Amino acid sequence: MFLVQKRLFCILPCNKSTIHLSSFELCSLFSFSTAKDQGSDHKSNFIVVDPLQSCELTSETAGKTAKCHTHQTKSSSSSLNIEFFKQSGWSDAQVMKLMQREPRYLRANVETVLKPRMRSLQDMGFSDTEIVQLVSSCPSLLQFRDIQPRISFWRSLLGSNERLIRASRRGMSLLAASLSRKIEPNISILKECGFSKQCIAELVLKEPRFFCRTNKCIDESIKHVEELGVSRDCKMFPRLLLLVTTLSRSKFDATFATLISFGWSHPECVAAFRRYPSIWSLSQKNISDKMTFLMKEAGCELTYIICRPLLLTFSLEKRLRPRYEVLNFLEQNKLLDEGHDLLTVVTLIEEKFRKKFLFLLSEDKFIGLYDSYVAAVQGKHDVVAEN
Repeated sequence: MFLVQKRLFCILPCNKSTIHLSSFELCSLFSFSTAKDQGSDHKSNFIVVDPLQSCELTSETAGKTAKCHTHQTKSSSSSLNIEFFKQSGWSDAQVMKLMQREPRYLRANVETVLKPRMRSLQDMGFSDTEIVQLVSSCPSLLQFRDIQPRISFWRSLLGSNERLIRASRRGMSLLAASLSRKIEPNISILKECGFSKQCIAELVLKEPRFFCRTNKCIDESIKHVEELGVSRDCKMFPRLLLLVTTLSRSKFDATFATLISFGWSHPECVAAFRRYPSIWSLSQKNISDKMTFLMKEAGCELTYIICRPLLLTFSLEKRLRPRYEVLNFLEQNKLLDEGHDLLTVVTLIEEKFRKKFLFLLSEDKFIGLYDSYVAAVQGKHDVVAEN
């Protein structure tokens, strides 16, 4: 027990700041053993708790008891590391989260590792706030010796610190990925496909993880899109390439199979994919439910849906069904002067739909359907038509 107390007191500096012990530090306190301990078979009386929540010890209290000032330990240097980040503009919560995600910073040398690499970011024009955001988005960033080349490459492509931080937040592996082995070869492949620098930058902001994939994966995805009849000079090619790369081949083929099961031909599926690739991000059940509703409840012909695949991109419960029920009720009760196309009604923004159609239900005898529609749009329950 004396050894535990001695190790605990040695990690605490003599100032008034609060120290949060990480899992690594707490474990290091008990990383010793003796011959007597190894031979003992009694049960431990220690209770396992979350050290980052329970170990909040003030250095002022510990300083009154600590007597070991003769040597530095790894744990005592960890407290200096924590203090370094706090003095660099990090809050307690931000430091704690960083240490949990990258515990190696507890053991990194402040003078030879942390300070020089933090200073390099400052020299590149990042403010303290931006550095916190950047390192938080890529916790391993300060572990790299080539920070400046990495940052310079991406900032040159994206154009600003703000866009770089935004991209890094969307994909924490972006700044950690090897420029020479992954990033630059992938960008070269895209340039060979005719992608402009601006287009590549937009892809980085939209899906940064795309650029961290293997070169083989990117090549295969390009071939897959071309096999679907989409040429590289097509305006939709970048978007389709992103989708094909992020979806598994089985998921992609399953969407084709689902549409074909309702009577779509393969060429018709490809045409829909080229126009509205977001459909392929939907689940099979989602697509099946919408096709069933449109054909059986709304009475749409298959050819009508095939020519208007945009219908499948709208929410069934919050847009398709509620608006169809309102439109159907108004037509049955002859409250409309003329027939209206379902797609036209569905694509109206909410404000225009209410002014043009929903206000007709504001009379007392129709108020039930009015309230039901509003509830459905808010996601509370389905619309139930009145007779």
